[in-house]
Amino acid sequence: MKMTDLRIFSYLPNPRLYKATIAARFSGAEIEVVGSKPRELVNWLWDYDARLLDENEKAELRDIAREAKMGFTGVNLYKTDAFLAAHPFGNVPAAFGEDGAIGLFESNSIMRAAARLGPNAGSLLGDGPLGQSRVDSFLDRALVFARDSQRYLLADDKMTDADYEEMETSLISFAAGLEQALTSSEFIAGDSLSLADIVVACELCQMTNERGFTDRLEAAGRQPLTPKLGAFSTLGTHLKRLSKDEKFNADLESYFARLLPIWN
Repeated sequence: MKMTDLRIFSYLPNPRLYKATIAARFSGAEIEVVGSKPRELVNWLWDYDARLLDENEKAELRDIAREAKMGFTGVNLYKTDAFLAAHPFGNVPAAFGEDGAIGLFESNSIMRAAARLGPNAGSLLGDGPLGQSRVDSFLDRALVFARDSQRYLLADDKMTDADYEEMETSLISFAAGLEQALTSSEFIAGDSLSLADIVVACELCQMTNERGFTDRLEAAGRQPLTPKLGAFSTLGTHLKRLSKDEKFNADLESYFARLLPIWN
């Protein structure tokens, strides 16, 4: 008997994973999440039945140890053939449906599944073909921002002036578009809450992870970029409203605590 609609394996905490868990609270889909801190995933079996391995198990599984390509440079990861069949790019978060028979990847796609699989998806997806496509437009635009923010947040001490300036431009452009959208509708993609609101909240919360290298920014004569969102007051009001909903706050409370004071 199926216990969950989706099982997701990921590093934790992960605001991009929270897109799916928030969507599931609205839609009623059942989701199971397994995983650990990023550096600890080198000791996990990457599989539908993902689990922490002991040293004896790692020795027994050395034939499936595969050299990491991204994010885990210089280590081997224990990825099963079934995992790679379901997830050909080999990344996390990795979602599985139908007891592992179907693999879903990329956080926006996993979120869409979390909405579609629940009985109460409703307006999360958008109303009709054009409404759904408008929601998708914001999701696609958010991917551009997510690519830039991921590069920025992982740059560490290799960050260049060009990296910093590109992220500043990307952040302001993204926020300005959202501010404009919110001047003509109650929610980002229309008159009801949708996946667009969930994605925006999670992506902007993700940006608060720059606090981890604020000292290095300041030592290089740069300032944290997230406070620049303070210029977009309508966006701030919208995020504050979302933060009062337990379906968002269950995952994002600590992130909202860092983000929302920008608008005080």
